[in-house]
Amino acid sequence: MKRAILCSLVSVFALSAQESRSLLTNDLSLPNWLTVNAQARWRAEGQHSLGYVDGNDQDFLLQRYRLSVGVQPIGWMKFFGEVQDSRASSTTTDATTRNVFDLRQAYVDIGHENAWWDVKVGRQVLAFGSERMIGGSDWTNIARVFDAARLGIHHGVNRVDIFSSSVVNVNKTAWDHHQDGNNMHGIYASIGSLIPGSKMEPYLIMRTSPSFAAGPGVAGAYHSFTYGWRAAGTAKKVWFYEADILGQHGKVSSTRLSAWGAELQARRQFTSVKWQPSLMGEFNFASGDKRPGDSVVNTLDQLYPTNHSIYGIADQVGRRNNKNVRAGFWLQPRKWLTVKAEGEDFWLASRYDALYLAGGGVGVAAVPGGAASTHIGREADGVADIRLSRYYTIGAQVGHLFPGEFIQRYANNTSRTFYAVYLDLRI
Repeated sequence: MKRAILCSLVSVFALSAQESRSLLTNDLSLPNWLTVNAQARWRAEGQHSLGYVDGNDQDFLLQRYRLSVGVQPIGWMKFFGEVQDSRASSTTTDATTRNVFDLRQAYVDIGHENAWWDVKVGRQVLAFGSERMIGGSDWTNIARVFDAARLGIHHGVNRVDIFSSSVVNVNKTAWDHHQDGNNMHGIYASIGSLIPGSKMEPYLIMRTSPSFAAGPGVAGAYHSFTYGWRAAGTAKKVWFYEADILGQHGKVSSTRLSAWGAELQARRQFTSVKWQPSLMGEFNFASGDKRPGDSVVNTLDQLYPTNHSIYGIADQVGRRNNKNVRAGFWLQPRKWLTVKAEGEDFWLASRYDALYLAGGGVGVAAVPGGAASTHIGREADGVADIRLSRYYTIGAQVGHLFPGEFIQRYANNTSRTFYAVYLDLRI
């Protein structure tokens, strides 16, 4: 594994000598109606104390390769296809990291993004806002796509998306496919003309599933509506903010669903200070089940988010039965270097519900009768991103979760550590 990482480093740094020319478009003299792009990512990763068990450690190498082709025969129509190959060294037992050669995207796009409308039909990425509800989860080795039809109505800084979709499930022995009946439909608007420098984003999303685990002991056919409002923007070019409040209602089998969530973030950048430091603060809340067995489940369905780093780099907490505060100190010592130090403090929103991981699954089961403490723990994270070229990025991340009383009592009093070092090459 070390040899593979070293070879990757050498090849990527050698690429900087070719900065004066385009690797594919110019070298191959492609016509204007044809685009070809490629991406490769190598990541050395470590996950220590898996399942909160001391010594249950994994250190492995992830590889991901993508090749895409775009064909635009006429100005208002484009065909796009992308294949992906995701691999992992044999030292990892995580099956979600492998999917050898499969179709990632394949869609037709009719219309123009810079005109009044466009329609995109086929396998594609869906991402809205800061991806806290619907995103591509690109940090994962396989990432997320949808089989979808999406109508975009847009003019200037205003946009409305109307979509019908089904998430694509990974199948390592056949072509990936969505699950029949596991659907998501919605309207997501982004209005930038109301307040200068800000976007107002109301949304309504309906989700159905033939089988869904909604909370402690509650599972079955699922139907829900998620509605809310997100606002994000800047003030005086140094203040940045994001706020989101949402509600969720529906049914899981015969059990009523009633949940909600909220998020507030503020960041201040000091542009006149050396290295342009930023201070960031954030609060998140996602409801959990209050009284198991009372015919109402209150655990928020986080839908399909991109959660990595939002709720800690260790990915031990998702947007379900969680409340947390987050603080960060960001620096940019050089134009090509960004460094971040962040801290998180986590609690269960309800002591009667489980601790859910970043992917939405159960990390620590709900305690019968309720947990004696809701304090999950504190996490310290560090991130460094180096972008010496428009072709590649080098980065490193490390996160450590210090156990709170909840983990001390119900998860072996074990901390969790995550690290990653990666190379991302795009041509």
